[in-house]
Amino acid sequence: MINSVGTFASIWLGLWLALSVLFVLVYPLLRPSLLKLHPRHGSTLLLAYWVLPFAASLLSTLILFMPPAETLLVKAHCHVDCESHAPLIDSPALALAGIVLATLVVTMLFWRFVTTLRRSRQLHAQFDVLGRRRGTWYEMEAECPLVFTLGWWRPRIYLSSGLREACTAQDLDIILQHERAHQERRDNLRLLVARLCFAILPAPVSRHGLADLQGVTEQACDFRAAERCGELAVAETLLKIKRLVLSRPALLPRDAMAFAERDVETRIKALLQASARIRLRRWQWLALLALGGVFLGTLVGPLHHGSEWVISALGDHARLTH
Repeated sequence: MINSVGTFASIWLGLWLALSVLFVLVYPLLRPSLLKLHPRHGSTLLLAYWVLPFAASLLSTLILFMPPAETLLVKAHCHVDCESHAPLIDSPALALAGIVLATLVVTMLFWRFVTTLRRSRQLHAQFDVLGRRRGTWYEMEAECPLVFTLGWWRPRIYLSSGLREACTAQDLDIILQHERAHQERRDNLRLLVARLCFAILPAPVSRHGLADLQGVTEQACDFRAAERCGELAVAETLLKIKRLVLSRPALLPRDAMAFAERDVETRIKALLQASARIRLRRWQWLALLALGGVFLGTLVGPLHHGSEWVISALGDHARLTH
C-alpha cells in the first residue's frame, strides 16, 4: 500500500513540476497570440493554460493507476508478465519520501487557501461595519479615492465617499460596471486558483504569467463596461481615477480587485484598439477542448514508460550505493 501511494505521489509531483516548467518556457512563444484575443477570451485561455499543468498531472496520474483506462492508453509491454500494471516503487524508503513530499505540498496549498479565506472573511466583516449598503455596492466613509471588489464566491463592491464625490454620474456608472464584471466573473477566485497552481514554482518564475493574467482580467472588465458606456468614456475615466489615486494614494486590501491600480496605460491602449482584438468562435473553443483531451490522452503512455525508467534508475543507484 505504501509503495502504491508513494509512487502515485512522486509521479504526480514530478509531472506537475515538469509541466509547469515546460509551460513557462513555452509561454513567450504563445503570449503574443493570447494577448491579441478579446480579453474575455484571453483571460479564460490564460487561466486554463496556467491551471493545465496541475490538472493534467493529477488526471494523467490517476489514469495511470486505473487499469481499464491505462490499458487503453499504454501500449502492452512485459516485465515479468504482460498484465496491465502501473509503475511501482519497490523501495519503501523512496515511497515514503514521495508521500512526505506530497503531504508537505498539499499542506502548503491547504494552508494558503485557509489563510486567504480567513483574511477575506475578516476584511469582509471590517468593511461591512465601516460601509453603508447602496444597492449592489457598499460606501465607506473615507476621503481617499478607493474602489475595489473583495471576496471569492460572493464578492462585494466597496467604494469610498471621497471617490464618489470626485466622480461624475458617468464615471460612477463606468466604475460600477467594471466592478460588477469582476463580481459576476468571480475574478478573485480565478486568480486564487491560478496562484495555487503556480505554487510549485518559485515566485520570480511565475510572476510574469500571473501579472499577464491579472492584466488581461482587468481588460476584460474594461471591455464589459465599454459595451454600455463606450471605449473612449471608459479610457477617460480610467485616466481620471488613476490621477486621483496618485494624488491621494491609499493602501488597498490584499486579494482585492481595484479599478485603476494595474497597467492603466496598457488598458487604455487596449480600449482604443478594441476593434482589432480577435474573438474565438464556437468551433475554435471546441477544437481547443479536443486538443486538451488529446494532450491528456497522449501524456499517459510516455508518463508510464518514463516513470518506470526513473524508478529503475533510482533502484539501480540505490543498489550501487549499498
